[in-house]
Amino acid sequence: MTTFLCTRLPMIVLALLLLAGSGTASAAAYGYSYTSVFGLVISNPTGSTTLISNIDLSRTTATLNGSGVIHGGSNQIDAAQATRGAVSKGQNDFTQQGMGNASYARADAQIISSQIPPFPPGSTSTHTVNAAETYLTGGGSADALGRNGSSTAMAVNFVVGEPGATLEFQFQALPFMQLYLDAQAATGSAASTNLVLTFSIIDENGQIVFNWAPDGIIGSGILGGTETSDGANLNTGYAQTPLTSGSMFTYDPTGCGAPTGTGTGTDCSGQFSAVTNNLVAGSYTLVLNMLNSSELLYVPPDTPIPLPGTLPLLAAGLAALAALTRRRRR
Repeated sequence: MTTFLCTRLPMIVLALLLLAGSGTASAAAYGYSYTSVFGLVISNPTGSTTLISNIDLSRTTATLNGSGVIHGGSNQIDAAQATRGAVSKGQNDFTQQGMGNASYARADAQIISSQIPPFPPGSTSTHTVNAAETYLTGGGSADALGRNGSSTAMAVNFVVGEPGATLEFQFQALPFMQLYLDAQAATGSAASTNLVLTFSIIDENGQIVFNWAPDGIIGSGILGGTETSDGANLNTGYAQTPLTSGSMFTYDPTGCGAPTGTGTGTDCSGQFSAVTNNLVAGSYTLVLNMLNSSELLYVPPDTPIPLPGTLPLLAAGLAALAALTRRRRR
């Protein structure tokens, strides 16, 4: 019996060690960026403004491990969802798919109603939604981008008794982001999510006379105008590297939580409003740019890390090996 143990125990211990080493925790990286803007009304409180033309843009891109797709573009209001990998969410479903069993990248963008409402006020208000979501299990790379935008040409006509004309912007928005990079991520790994929303007015000489990038602080993030409400930072992002990995980052400045249903609800939001300085007579272009993006790069660890449940098994194997060594020395 002693001879059997002496010859077979090393093999048993080796099997235990291999079993312990094979049970590694699942490597993962995840990013989700979402913005819904609704109730956007652009009015003309002073002076006179005439619209000449408007070009809407809806675009989505998704890439997974070097394989990518681009949908939509200029003169489109509802880009087809761009997908790569194990995507289960359908077209115009902006809610989270979340972390699953297989890698994927997806982006969706839709202008639900007029991107830039015609003047004067009273027209249908704008509702536009973007989402970009990526997930990696194991090594690889993924990115996604959803974008809605518009370029509107307009003429400002000088009115007798007025120093010029002004435009007023009012809207509601719900931004939400989540980002995760697990603690096993090796050097070179990175994860980021971003969201952007800006209004710009450019004169006929190409000069920006008004730029508004809401940042959650009244009076900040605006040029050529006055901000009266700013419910959240709509121009921000998250980034993680192995130095900051291991925790889920969540951006929910309005306290509305993650979007539900199809992600197009309007029951919770932050409030935003601003008015331009006087615009002198001339021709201008109003540009609205709104995008959400998520990018992941995951480098697996060089050596597997045992799962907590296999650590007692590993310890037992090592103890048995030590006992066998002592017996052989006697």
